[in-house]
Amino acid sequence: MTGDSFASLSVDYDGQDNAHLTGVRPDHTVVPVSGMSTGTADQLYLALRVASVEDYLERAVALPFVADDLFINFDDDRAAAGFRLLAQLAEKTQVLFFTHHQHLVNIASTTLGDSINCLSLNDLNTVTPA
Repeated sequence: MTGDSFASLSVDYDGQDNAHLTGVRPDHTVVPVSGMSTGTADQLYLALRVASVEDYLERAVALPFVADDLFINFDDDRAAAGFRLLAQLAEKTQVLFFTHHQHLVNIASTTLGDSINCLSLNDLNTVTPA
């Protein structure tokens, strides 16, 4: 999702032997989470979250994965990569993605084509109470 900015993850230890997750760049530079941009940290969190959901799905009944504006700190390329990740997850369980950002809807449509079902609340007929 980071456009190859990071090659892998590793665990480093501080002076008190506390474990800390870090990103490893292709040139082997290690970047702590605190040194990552907000968008990159969000991408890391999403990758870990999806990995934990996939692990859960191997031994339990599938439940929907609900996402609300996950990509607000992602640039367009990383948002497209995020949608591809969610499409892979959707092969195993239902994925519901909520957003009020039209540009994300456009990116999802461009990236995933007809494999998505997009519903806009603006398109629904409003029922007024009697």
